[in-house]
Amino acid sequence: MGDLLYVVPKVVFGLPVIVTLVIGVVLLRLRRDRLAPRARNLGVAGLAVLLAGGVADVVYVALLPNLLRNGTWERVQVLLAGSSVLFIVLHCLGLALLIAALLATAPPKDPWGGPPAHAG
Repeated sequence: MGDLLYVVPKVVFGLPVIVTLVIGVVLLRLRRDRLAPRARNLGVAGLAVLLAGGVADVVYVALLPNLLRNGTWERVQVLLAGSSVLFIVLHCLGLALLIAALLATAPPKDPWGGPPAHAG
């Protein structure tokens, strides 16, 4: 029963994140003709990486009580450190791809920076 008090709330809190990311991917795919291909691909990649992290987190949380119960302290430390690094990398990579997608939607700036327009 103690495991359920830990696992169920964590899984319930993780599901809205997964649903939101899936909806984001679906919306990007439905509106693909209104976005630049590069921006769309970066956006879908970013959401996919965040989705992979969200699903991995829910699975990890569900398995964690058994992993902690069956492992030595050294193994538990390695597991916790490794999973933390993995989730941080996935989160940062997903956010970086989303930021790149936003930047890819901007029109290219004139590299020569012509004269300013005069009001008149």
